[in-house]
Amino acid sequence: MKIETTETHQTFVQRGFRFGLLSCGAFLVVMTIGCTGSIAGDPNGGPPSGSGNTSGGGGGNTITPPPPGTDVGRVEIHRLNNLEYANTIRDLVGVEANTANFNSSDGKGDGFDNIASEFGVTDEQYASYFNSAVDISDRVFADMTASARILSCTPTGATDTACIKSIIQTWGLKAWRRPIKDNEITDLTKLATDAITAGETGAGGVKQIVKSMLASPNFLFRIEYDPDPASNKAHQLDPYELASRLSYLHWSTMPDQTLFDLAANGKIMNDDTILAQVDRMLADARGQLFIQRFGGQWLGMETLLTHQVEPTAFPTFDEPLRQAMYKEGLLYFQEFLLGSGKMKDFFTTKVNFVNARLAKIYGVSGITSDQPTRLNNMAANRVGFMGLAGFLTQSSYAYRTTPTLRGKWVLENLLCQEIPQPPNDVPKLDPETPAGMMMGQSENVRIRLEAHRADPKCAACHAVLDPIGLGLETFDAIGQYRQKYLNGDTIDPAGVYDGKNFTGLDTLATMLSDPSSKYVEQLTDCATKKLLTYSLSRTLDATDPFIKSIGFAWGGGSMKDLLKKVVLSSPFRFRHGEP
Repeated sequence: MKIETTETHQTFVQRGFRFGLLSCGAFLVVMTIGCTGSIAGDPNGGPPSGSGNTSGGGGGNTITPPPPGTDVGRVEIHRLNNLEYANTIRDLVGVEANTANFNSSDGKGDGFDNIASEFGVTDEQYASYFNSAVDISDRVFADMTASARILSCTPTGATDTACIKSIIQTWGLKAWRRPIKDNEITDLTKLATDAITAGETGAGGVKQIVKSMLASPNFLFRIEYDPDPASNKAHQLDPYELASRLSYLHWSTMPDQTLFDLAANGKIMNDDTILAQVDRMLADARGQLFIQRFGGQWLGMETLLTHQVEPTAFPTFDEPLRQAMYKEGLLYFQEFLLGSGKMKDFFTTKVNFVNARLAKIYGVSGITSDQPTRLNNMAANRVGFMGLAGFLTQSSYAYRTTPTLRGKWVLENLLCQEIPQPPNDVPKLDPETPAGMMMGQSENVRIRLEAHRADPKCAACHAVLDPIGLGLETFDAIGQYRQKYLNGDTIDPAGVYDGKNFTGLDTLATMLSDPSSKYVEQLTDCATKKLLTYSLSRTLDATDPFIKSIGFAWGGGSMKDLLKKVVLSSPFRFRHGEP
């Protein structure tokens, strides 16, 4: 049986998790606790009292509701992905989780690995999470330092319910990322007292609570409550739900104590508080996870980590070079998030981050460190994101450049244009043989593509895809600058795109960044769409009104400016049920 995350919250609770009771009957109470009641906001089954507060408690800004008639959308109940699970376990109990044993993988939607619709759970997968909860609990209570995170007191016996309830209310709030409700406290307390009565120590009784809570959907899933699950009327997230959205967006983990405190006093609902938390979380060392997960996935640097390069074609490519390219790509993104870079200059900024290994590819002398060095105006022939070796490598074949794929990548990922799939009967440009690949390495790709476009079935798409990629042909399949193909032909990177002439990377980048062109609006909308998608953990249609209403000013804004607009937006702070 598979739990489909397209089900309503109510159905999910009433039907979906029953498989857990059947599969793990010996631990029946695990699934009973946290699944009793309704997902709607009733006293025993809904969110904690005070959720849905729209006053912006603690003083400060009053939250502006979404404009009438706009759809803020909804995020389905979804399982923590493997990274989020591991990070949350580490921050909650101080031990490492072994996600390699999970029968689950992080599926991707719209290029990101946190899209809710990709994260249901099967019976077999739940068994892995159940076993992990048992293993983690055993290791935590065998480690005095780890167990001290939980045991703020140690029950003296089955009658010491005050201590047990205190642990549930304090540590349990962190585990389930919200206050624990009265009926849940009662059930969990009974679990511990029954264990102690049966011969467990006081700490052993608490250990049963920890097992139960870590195996519960309230821990494994990110659940947001709707006062009326059948209504499409927008309502505000409660403070704890907002804290979780912020923490998993920036850190891929649970809220820290600061966020929990701000949720408890309601101040997290204020605009100024949210903006201050964005600054704080990005400045924290864990803020690198936002750069790696969002920036790395959006800009293809994660793809670079597994991209194959043919060693006979490029014998100088090795793992240290791959890592240097990867780090440069992330640092380039960071320049526009935390540095002085403005998004309008994303294609044209002449900034590189080069270590000794990457310097050889770039033809730069004097770099001896293994750590990246920031260089301005490094080379006359390189400019902006499209001049990065990491981008040029991951958008190539293993054995040669592919202008079509490079152009397609830019159009789809940076301009969010929809490119149709090629017909099934289109002949391949290169024969899939060693001889064919060797031919592809040496011949003039421009001439071969011109012959390919002679086929009417290929012409329309290639006329759109090829020009951008051909403008990058002076860079080979691992990003090295070149002026000739191996057959001796001089490379011509000039072309015409959308009626405008360019002579190579520099003029192509300037054309795409021209404030008077349509591309600035496309770049703005695409960056907004990508960040909204990642921030909301759901895919968005290109016509979603909030892409425009975010109001990001491409002309002078940084990625952090855009991020702040996203976290203050209605779809990030509101949701609705599913009629």
